Amino acid sequence: MVEEKSPKDRVDELRKEIERYNYYYYTKNESLISDIEFDKLLKELEELEKKYPEYKNENSPTSFVGASNLKESKFQKVIHKKPMLSLNNSYNIEDVVAFTERVQKNLETNYKELEYVLELKLDGASISVTYENGELVRAVTRGDGIEGEDVTENILAIQSIPNFLKEDVSLEVRGEIVLPLSRFKTLNEERLQAGEEIFANPRNAASGTLRQIDSEIVKERGLDAYFYFVVDAEQYGFKTHKESLEYLEKVGIKTTGVADLISDMSVMEKRIAFWENEKENLDFETDGLVIKLNDITLWEEVGYTTKSPRWAIAYKFPAKQVTTELLGITWQVGRTGKVTPVAELKEVELSGSKVKRASLHNMDEIIRKDIRIGDRVFIEKAAEIIPQVVSSVKEIRTGEEKEVVAPTNCPVCQTLLEKEEGLVDLKCINPACPAIVQGGIEYFVSRDAMNISGFGSKIVERMLQLGYIKDITDIFELDKYKDELMTLDKMGEKSVEKLLASIEKSKSRPYSKTLYALGIPFVGKFLGDVLAKKSKNIDSLAAMTKDELLAMDGVGEKVAESVYGFFRDEASLDIIRKLKAHGVNFGKIIDDKKSEVVSEGKFTGKTFLFTGKLQKFKREEIKDLIESLGGTNLSSVSKKLDYLIVGEDAGSKLKKAEELGTVKILTEDEFLEFTK
Repeated sequence: MVEEKSPKDRVDELRKEIERYNYYYYTKNESLISDIEFDKLLKELEELEKKYPEYKNENSPTSFVGASNLKESKFQKVIHKKPMLSLNNSYNIEDVVAFTERVQKNLETNYKELEYVLELKLDGASISVTYENGELVRAVTRGDGIEGEDVTENILAIQSIPNFLKEDVSLEVRGEIVLPLSRFKTLNEERLQAGEEIFANPRNAASGTLRQIDSEIVKERGLDAYFYFVVDAEQYGFKTHKESLEYLEKVGIKTTGVADLISDMSVMEKRIAFWENEKENLDFETDGLVIKLNDITLWEEVGYTTKSPRWAIAYKFPAKQVTTELLGITWQVGRTGKVTPVAELKEVELSGSKVKRASLHNMDEIIRKDIRIGDRVFIEKAAEIIPQVVSSVKEIRTGEEKEVVAPTNCPVCQTLLEKEEGLVDLKCINPACPAIVQGGIEYFVSRDAMNISGFGSKIVERMLQLGYIKDITDIFELDKYKDELMTLDKMGEKSVEKLLASIEKSKSRPYSKTLYALGIPFVGKFLGDVLAKKSKNIDSLAAMTKDELLAMDGVGEKVAESVYGFFRDEASLDIIRKLKAHGVNFGKIIDDKKSEVVSEGKFTGKTFLFTGKLQKFKREEIKDLIESLGGTNLSSVSKKLDYLIVGEDAGSKLKKAEELGTVKILTEDEFLEFTK
């Protein structure tokens, strides 16, 4: 039985943990835990100190901002004219409402409607820049909030920070140094090629770059900066925070351009929801929003704590990265035979969902990142969907962690695994491997392929076990087992009828979808569409030479080789013959020798994109409708775009389309009229 710690022991333990995390974060530019986990520890310490005031002391991390070890600094130390405070955090709209109520409570006058400014909270390195008579004379890091480091020479190397303002004004401004995501990606690719360790995240890269001795390195890295605060703004005659931000833009100081004025909490909630989604379109990391009382003249009355202003609060988005324990590794076999490692984790919440498993990609990645069983690891959601292991926290290893050993045999069928020359993946080469067969069927019935609903992985697995299906062609003969299917768990008569109806409906799926469903190596949705449009039907595609395939836009050597080989494999041709016999659409064909050209659709030659929350369509439905009428779906706004369909809360894509002036903008109703 584990002995429970006394309040004093827990306070001491928390202080040591927080001080260590602060040291690595501010001095080493390394994050050992996520922000949300750090906030939880700090909150626990604050509550314990409040409950047991006898254990609080002036050196507690709850009493100051950060803990940059300036003794180790290579830069001159500078006392801030005014402390660089941190912000209290909130994680839901209830916390924000409570914040506004506290603001009102701290004011002597009961204002009916206070106005707040909603801004983006950038995840970078805080900086304070001083201008005298319009010239940049000093730039200081946050440090511990009271004292920072003079990094003026490095700041002068950042192109987006003006050395001279458009007016000869003397002022101090505060902002955030960031590394653009596009630049972060490029830098990491360059570092990989050079055999150097990659940056863990843009924030650490920005902070580490800012503290380089050589300003040429700073210039090469391509840092950017956005400013959000004028120190002593009232001295310049500003009455509102919004007004001060507009002035910064006027004199040439860059802001994010996001400063929504809000007085209604229902509007606040909508804007928070909008930015949670829209943040993915930004070229810099943002971990939340900042909400500030707009009226600067009320700030002193609302007041401050030792660490934070009471007139502002940070709203934190659900964590994109968290740490948890790696309990073990499961090796999974996919439809192509690729064997991939999956991390089994101690359950943790990430981006609003519970996560127990995450991708580890391949054995080479495990070795490169030095991931071991028993490690504390960072996980994040790739493209907000798939959890993946980013790195391990080596600084807290105990020595009991175990190195990962790659399997030699398929974990499902025990076939000896192979590794293709030049590739990193281990592969099972047994086409009859149950995992490969099941993966192929699940791929075939998926939404982007045949879109057969009611075919979950457990149902597929059960049907394979019972022998109702052996390959994808057997799906179209499942009506023979209608009575048997109704006896399966969670099926029943209605479920079976829906499944059979969905199977029948799938026969009329567009040719591009059925082609994609075949699972030809390297042929995804985009190339499936390209091949379908060029070939018109599958017989024409099967007869093409490699040169004819290579002549298509987007088709390279690998794809051409794969498609050509697929249609010369007898097993593949047998599958296609059987699917044709079941009536599956593979393009319009008159006979075996002559094919009919598919008639052009209403949208042929036109390109489409949609943005915002659609009310009348699901995203895949509108894509399918556009393609069925001959149109092409694009992924971004460009001069190639003809039509942008806008839903609720349309953001940067709408703005860019309007700026281009060549894009026709449609509401959903206008689009529906257009399809008639």
